[in-house]
Amino acid sequence: MTEHEIIQGCIENDRRCQNALYEKYYPLMTSIALRYASNEEEAMQSMNFGFLKVLRGISKYKTEFALATWIRNVMVNHMIDEFRKNVAYKERIQVSDHQEWEVRYDDQVLNKKWEEDELRAMLRQLPTVTEKVFNLYAIDGYKHREIAEIMKISAGTSKWHVSEARKRLQSIMAERAKNEKKRVELTR
Repeated sequence: MTEHEIIQGCIENDRRCQNALYEKYYPLMTSIALRYASNEEEAMQSMNFGFLKVLRGISKYKTEFALATWIRNVMVNHMIDEFRKNVAYKERIQVSDHQEWEVRYDDQVLNKKWEEDELRAMLRQLPTVTEKVFNLYAIDGYKHREIAEIMKISAGTSKWHVSEARKRLQSIMAERAKNEKKRVELTR
């Protein structure tokens, strides 16, 4: 089936086409859900609800954009909506004079190839709002003003969260590299 046939079939509620769309974009949707959810079970549940939103909104898809891009946007927006619904309290930090801090990584840390699961684990060590803002900025490519609208925070607060995430991730990476070096030395 072509992508056009799959889309048309999904609009007409054809189960085979819906299944074909699900199978084709499962890895993309899962990776987004895993980045934003706090655990794998929550990610799978959110991914399935996000896919339902994709199916319900597929008639609005415009072919001028890649289908993967459209699905990614639907999934990211769904995950942010889920986050807003589930958050018990809102973290509000106002930073009036924000300046971009330059982040320098130790060469040893840069040379370490981090696996996807390790990166996800590191991101989950960040405060929840900081993790979400960092995902939107660094992984999904949103601008600070867009993040401010999505997360209902100021652009300065968005910049602060990205900067804070970078500092904390740098510290986590350095600590892991140090522990890895100790482990290697002990096994010699």
